[in-house]
Amino acid sequence: MNLKCIKCGKEDAVSMGLCSDCLNQVLMLKVQPMQITQCRKCGGVMIGKHWIYNFSPKDAESLARKSVSINGSKFTLDSVSIADLSLGKETAKGLVSYSGNDGVHGEQLVDIPVILGSISCPRCNKISGSSYEAIVQIRPVSGKMSRIFGEALAKTIEFASKSENSKSNRYIMKQQNVQGGYDLYLGSKSFAESIVNRMNSGFFCEVTKTKKMFGREGGYDTYRYTYLVKVVDFDRGNVIYMNDHEYIVSSISQSAIKLISVESGMHLQVTRSEFIHSRIRLSEMKAEISDYMVISANEKEAMLMDPAGKQITMQISAAGMESVNLLKYKEKYYYTE
Repeated sequence: MNLKCIKCGKEDAVSMGLCSDCLNQVLMLKVQPMQITQCRKCGGVMIGKHWIYNFSPKDAESLARKSVSINGSKFTLDSVSIADLSLGKETAKGLVSYSGNDGVHGEQLVDIPVILGSISCPRCNKISGSSYEAIVQIRPVSGKMSRIFGEALAKTIEFASKSENSKSNRYIMKQQNVQGGYDLYLGSKSFAESIVNRMNSGFFCEVTKTKKMFGREGGYDTYRYTYLVKVVDFDRGNVIYMNDHEYIVSSISQSAIKLISVESGMHLQVTRSEFIHSRIRLSEMKAEISDYMVISANEKEAMLMDPAGKQITMQISAAGMESVNLLKYKEKYYYTE
């Protein structure tokens, strides 16, 4: 037969001769108010020294743990779980878990007073104070508002706008057209890097990153970062000079640019790294691009006819093809498969 509680005499004793209800009465819980600071503008909540912009009751449990204690040496506080927390209420429901020296485990539901403070968080202060941490400067290598640059710029602005997050530092403080390109002023370095990485994955770009010390915050130096993104907006048929040699652009992708040597007719593939470390100049000249009808062909040679009816012979493999696309520059013809 189980022993009855020595205090109420009704329920079975679980520890120290007391039942669960009487045990909770002598537990001597001490509950202090829980201080929570909320941003008056965005609703973010400061927990300790950190701001949380997707706040949930789980985030407040570390504060609740500090608000509850047990007087006496016979019990140990294990945890405090927040069962209900609304920042509009003056109390929160906390479920206190504890252990006794004799190994018993118990739980008790308590009301924890909530003192709600209100200030502006650093993120909102940055936005209202026109503060930014990074600039992405988008420029065309050609120096002109070309078709490729326009496409890259439109996709970048769309990505940046859709990636903004009102509850983090992923915000656009300012965006503007500038001479020769476009600038994005951003709330964080990480946001800027996500935009630059997106551009690199879709277009052939040259990126230069610099930083400049802006001030000190919380005992640490703070910096502003500038990302100069040059979009290589050369189109098929453009003529460029690379390291003083003349080439025709055959094609361009996000990882490489394919060129044809004007002098030798040899084909060359240039990677992003090779391009960045070369001397590049865009010529005003451009190769003509036309489709030529295949009159006859074998594996080594083809007789072709241009749109004006002129016939030419080229050492190319065009057997079984009805037409081929050629680049014409300085009265010479260049073929790309």
